[in-house]
This record gives sequence, structure tokens and C-alpha cells, in this order.
Amino acid sequence: MNASDSKLTVAEWVRSARRTRESALHRNHTCGFTLVELLVAAGITAVLAGFLAVIVGNVSTTWSRASTRLGADAQARLVLDQLQLDLQGARYRDDGNVWFAVDVLNNSTGNATGLWQIAPRNPKPVGGLSLDLAATRAELRSDERGKLRSSRFGTAGVWLRFFTTSRGSNAATSPATVSAPVAVGYQIVRRFTATNPANTESAYLLHRSEARPATVNGRIGVLEAGYNITSANYTTSTSSTNSGAITGDPRSVQVPGAVRNLDSIIADHVIDFGVRCYVRDAGQPGNLRLVFPATPGGAVAPAQTSRLRGSLPADTPVAQWGAAQPFPDVVDVMIRVLTEKGAELIADMEKVKTPALVVPQKYNGNAQQWWWGVAEENSRVYTRRIVLNARPL
Repeated sequence: MNASDSKLTVAEWVRSARRTRESALHRNHTCGFTLVELLVAAGITAVLAGFLAVIVGNVSTTWSRASTRLGADAQARLVLDQLQLDLQGARYRDDGNVWFAVDVLNNSTGNATGLWQIAPRNPKPVGGLSLDLAATRAELRSDERGKLRSSRFGTAGVWLRFFTTSRGSNAATSPATVSAPVAVGYQIVRRFTATNPANTESAYLLHRSEARPATVNGRIGVLEAGYNITSANYTTSTSSTNSGAITGDPRSVQVPGAVRNLDSIIADHVIDFGVRCYVRDAGQPGNLRLVFPATPGGAVAPAQTSRLRGSLPADTPVAQWGAAQPFPDVVDVMIRVLTEKGAELIADMEKVKTPALVVPQKYNGNAQQWWWGVAEENSRVYTRRIVLNARPL
């Protein structure tokens, strides 16, 4: 190849490169997105974003519901397990004393403690819709378990107390831990939480109080207070050595600690707590006869406020309980627990606001229906049947 051919080839190569570059630039200029293409792409992106938002929202809602349910389930399991332990260890003696008692707390003060703090606005109804022991409302199921789940046990539920066996060490020398009979009490108290001294939030708290077996450091126990759960030592006593403000004192069975002492709480957001008590009776369906809440004939009492006082007259054979108020053989337990959302809604309803909250139209202007409507829509009900192994001491 001579020199001229080489130069010509280089010149042609340069021109070819220029044409290639210009062609590429032309293609880039002419191959941009049109307006229609941009709109289509934006629409597809919006649809995908919408799908993602729905999926994320559903996952978030499911997670929130699952978390709320798990929280309520965990609390209910703790309460029912503890009740089962206590009831299965219950004891009595045929001495005429009351070893097992239940009260329906349905009065203006709410409960037996004097610690119930009534909400300033839209409080839980006293009586009325709060008391329906037989679940007589037309929309309720007819089976007995359904009726128990739908029953309402008064403003503050029931106050349950009895003597049971403490699960301490039999080898212990301290009467505070020895496995001797102790007195326990269960009840709901509406009170402000100790962690919120500004009192801007309230809670419905389920207490379990336990009185120590015997005297410790000068403070009496069950052995000194006696085995009659309705006696003054467990109710009205105000002795300096038997105060409801002191954990373990017998009077704490009624007054579970001072206003700021929350040591005896086993669950919060519990807005109803009730029991049905039975004795074995071969002449009744299922071999069980209802003794609380019941009419003398054994039918469920729809609005009974009388007490169950389980006592066996001295020297009376167990087979001769008759129509008296006996110590139960079987107890059905029911608790209603608000979800976290329900607790927030109820707390919001019960606060003083300006302007005041108005009862929604769907509740026909009835504040009681409003309270219970919100409560039922945002709570879960748990039940358990517990067979007592009680034997006389």
C-alpha cells in the first residue's frame, strides 16, 4: 500500500466516524418518549403504588389486630390460670363460717373498696345495661356458654373471695411462705394509674389480693383473723396492724392496697368479671345445679344482687346441703378485656372535654348504649370452667 492510499484511508475513516456520531445523535434525538408514553408509564406506576399501599395497609392492620389480640389473650390466660390454681386449692370446714363468697358490685360507688373513681363524663353505667346476669337481651345466643359470655355482672363485676392453700414450701419456717390456708380476693377497681400522677388517664384494673397465713412483723394474718371471709377482719377492720393499704394484711381482701399501691394488679383493661357457681346434683341436667346467680329453684337470675355465702352448718353432713348456699363444686369464670384501641376509646369518652362529646346517632342518644356499644366492639370475652377439689379441713 502506497502513501496516498494510506492517507485516503485515514480521511475516509474520519468521515465515517463523523457520520456514525451524527447518526447516533440523530437517533437519540428522535427516540425520546412521547407524551402518551409518559402518561401510560405514570399510570402503571400509580397502579403499582396503589397495590403496594393496599398490601402494606392490610399487613399493618393485620399486625395491629394480631398484636392487640395477643395482648388481651396473654392477660386473660394469666388471670384464668391464676383463678384455676386458687379455686382448685380452695378449702372449707363444716364450722358454720363462710369460706366462699361472691357479691355483685352494682352500686353508685362501683365496688367494695371505696377506691373506685367514677369517670367525670360518660361513666360505665350503674345498673341498667351493666347488669344482666342471665343475658336476657334478645340478640344473644340461647346456649349456656353463649349466655355466660354475654352476661354483664354489674358496674364493677363480682367481688370473689375465698380461702385457698398457699403454694409455698412446706419446709419453710416463716408463716409468710408456709403452705397454710390464705385468703384471696378478686375484684375490678377503676382507678388512675400510679405512673400517671396527673390523672389524665384511667384504667379498669383487676386485683388479686392475698392475705398472709400468720403474723409477720407484728401484722396479723389469716390464722389470727379467722376463717370467716365475711368477718370484719377482711372488710371493715381499720386496725393499724390490719390495713388494706399494706400488701398481705387481711383487710386487703376488700381494699387491695392504697390508691397508689398497684402491687396486687394482675391485669388491666378488664371491664367485667363474673362467675357462675354450681353444685353436683344428679337430679339436674348435666348433674349440676346452679347456685349463683340463681333463683331458689336453680334458674339463672337476670338481675340478682344478693350474695352467695358458701357455708356449711356445723356437724351437717355434706350430703345435706339442701337448698342452702353451699360451697360450689364447679365455677364458670368470665372476664371481658378491652383491646388497646378499646381502652383508648373508653378513656377518651370518659374525659372532660370542651365541647363535650355527643352520643352518636346510632345509639339513639342513650349514653349507656354508647358506652357498652364501644366496649363490646373493642373487647374480647374469655371463659373457663373450673372444677374445685375442695375438701373440708
